[in-house]
Amino acid sequence: MKKRRVTVFLLTAAMILSLAACGGGGYVDATGPKEGGADGAGKDTFTLADEEWYGTDLYQQDSWSSGQTLIADALFTLDPEGGDLLDGICTDLTASEDGLTLTMTVPEGKYYATGEQVEPEDVVASIEWGQEVSVYADGYSNIESMEVDGRQVIMHLSEFRSDLFYYLGEVFMGVIDKDQLDSLSKDELMWQAVPYGMYSVESYEPGSGVTLVANEGYRTDNPLVENKGAPAIKHVEVKFNMEDFTAIEELKAGNIDYINGITMDGKQQLEAAGGVTVAEKTYPNIDYFEMNTDKGAFADVAVRQAVALSIDREALSELTDGAVLPAYSMIYDSMQGFSQEAKDNFQANYANDRERAKQILADAGYTDSNGDGYVDKNGTNVEFTFYSWSTGPNVIVSQGLQEQLKQVGIKMNIEALDWNYIYENINNDEYDAGIEWLEWAEPILILNACYYDQNAPGNTDAYYAAVADAAATVDADERIAKVGEIQKEMFENWNIIPFYSEATYVAYNDYVKGINIVNGSLHWNDLSF
Repeated sequence: MKKRRVTVFLLTAAMILSLAACGGGGYVDATGPKEGGADGAGKDTFTLADEEWYGTDLYQQDSWSSGQTLIADALFTLDPEGGDLLDGICTDLTASEDGLTLTMTVPEGKYYATGEQVEPEDVVASIEWGQEVSVYADGYSNIESMEVDGRQVIMHLSEFRSDLFYYLGEVFMGVIDKDQLDSLSKDELMWQAVPYGMYSVESYEPGSGVTLVANEGYRTDNPLVENKGAPAIKHVEVKFNMEDFTAIEELKAGNIDYINGITMDGKQQLEAAGGVTVAEKTYPNIDYFEMNTDKGAFADVAVRQAVALSIDREALSELTDGAVLPAYSMIYDSMQGFSQEAKDNFQANYANDRERAKQILADAGYTDSNGDGYVDKNGTNVEFTFYSWSTGPNVIVSQGLQEQLKQVGIKMNIEALDWNYIYENINNDEYDAGIEWLEWAEPILILNACYYDQNAPGNTDAYYAAVADAAATVDADERIAKVGEIQKEMFENWNIIPFYSEATYVAYNDYVKGINIVNGSLHWNDLSF
């Protein structure tokens, strides 16, 4: 389930033709017979099933699949342990003591697929382009100015914000040649941009797929990979939006090598098949729900408390065969800035205590006066409607939650909606409770975006001031402590409840080697047959 989508940009025929003409020759026609067999013998083209791509200009995208990281590197590499940024395109990132000056090196010897060397001026021009067009520009709007000194880029910040370091390690901040940025229009850059990466687009068929050719001038300083140079596999074929059944059968036949995202049914099928590896590739994410405190059953804090305390997340995880993983904090365990203290606090005080939930309801005057199995007060049952995703594991989770709440006498109805309608209803205060989802590895982004209910207690100026203060805290340990305190204060209202993290899986044939997944990020550098 993908909840963020970019608008498909319609290329003119001339642009498509010009793109198809670029790049080297010798690529095997994708419509012809595949080389090699199901054991991978003789293969020289890596074929993967992926979501649709909407361009090569990473700064104009608001979503970017892991398959697209084949064509674009980030400036730096996120540390899977949550520490300082690791080297990537750039190296040797340092910050001044006040956090207002960043210095990085752009090493020599890294070349675009066009043959041009990556220059410090390209980094400056790319970031300035992003500040102009990117939907994520706010994340680095505090870069006030930049200058080049030899092979170094020096950034001057208007203020320190920790989320900038997340963006510097994500592919939304890569490098495009300044010459391209100066000579091509915004529309032309959408598909003609050649970012620095392992591969470049050789041809593109709208809605169908792309073919990629290796960048022989590629080099990386990413410490998480062994191969620092050009990729071993010289051609890649990417197929967009394959049906699950088709992709699985093609994988088993050896006609495709890798599926970027499989359903739980597909996971079970492929785990039973021989010669296929199923691997978890879960990027840090959090599913949570809000309860409407303005009206209905949840205007009474006792009911909110009873719901929160009645959830058995481990049982729900088992119900989905591991498709969801229990979450006890808004900043999930695998995110940067994770606070163990906040998680422990939630587990100790807001979760896993069904008997306490029953007692809270009884103390608040709720009893099953008519013997229908549901508690009521003044003749009205405790009843609410839960907005659930219409697809994905939340369908099963919602049904499981419905049964768990029934055990304490709360009647939960389920209404499955597309994600955009859920958010719209919550934002308009037209809901009882509704599922929400955020996928970021950085805590400030989560905290700034998590409230959809505009009237929610906790959704206040003071809250956002506290988040801003945490973001501006240079010392990492102090910042994590503040992030933990913010969450603990959120939970006191019993209206925003961390629920689970969605697990995602990929599948590939056993003859594919070098799949390197680190904390949900896939590094393709060591890929081989």
